[in-house]
Amino acid sequence: MTPSTTSTGRSDNASAWRAPGRAPSPLRQQAWLAAALLFCPWLATLFLCGPLLRLHPPVISSLLPGLIAAMYLQVRLLTHLGANHRCGEADRPFHTLGAATWITLLRGAAIVALAGFLPLAVLPAPALPPALVWAPGLIYLGISLADLLDGFVARRQHRQTELGQRLDIETDAAGLLVALLVAVSLDRLPALSLLVGLAYYLFIFGIWWRQQRHLPLIALQPRPYARIIAGFQMGLVATALLPLFNPPFTFIATALVMTPLLVGFGRDWLVISCRLRIDSNQRTALDH
Repeated sequence: MTPSTTSTGRSDNASAWRAPGRAPSPLRQQAWLAAALLFCPWLATLFLCGPLLRLHPPVISSLLPGLIAAMYLQVRLLTHLGANHRCGEADRPFHTLGAATWITLLRGAAIVALAGFLPLAVLPAPALPPALVWAPGLIYLGISLADLLDGFVARRQHRQTELGQRLDIETDAAGLLVALLVAVSLDRLPALSLLVGLAYYLFIFGIWWRQQRHLPLIALQPRPYARIIAGFQMGLVATALLPLFNPPFTFIATALVMTPLLVGFGRDWLVISCRLRIDSNQRTALDH
């Protein structure tokens, strides 16, 4: 598969979607420990929402995003266990996940916990109890800041693995989509902002679709400014989840930040599908 740029502006390499080799036994055992980490927040949500489900049975559908997020991240982890090695060193896999990857998995568990606020957000009169009103924003802010931590730890320990990079990308994308779902459900962001959370998955689906039809694709080089735009988007969503600003301010800010991010995805799609003229550095007129 050709590289793809995610909502964080990072590039996924061509081997990201190939079937990995068989992972060492200790690594597979740690992967199942990771499953417990990812699913525990969802089970806790299910337990705590028991009385709410009895009063409002339709609320049960709001538990699906958290379950899907946990299942998706676990599947991605298991699928790419064989990539738990440094780039270009497939014959020297690590037998443990490493601290950086565990930090990424903790971020994944926090995303599942963030999705646990959806049952409260979809009630007929969506509102969070005073004791929890700050919780969604603080959780997502922690998820965003920990995105810097796992990369720092990986570099410090010289364990920048392909598995860690791929899982980091998937966690960023899942976190943004879940955070947007919560913000929209609480009426703090417009429903149109969900396009930003879905853009990554539509992008990946588009690449798969072209591959299945043997249509031309080219490798995508990362854009330095893409990470800056994505950073603003994550900061905006975290701010919207905090009880600091209300519509229409958050709606206006969303439009200002969402537009360049979606334009960037459109630009990337036109580049990889060979529909936009590029120079030797893969720059386009739109970049200038």
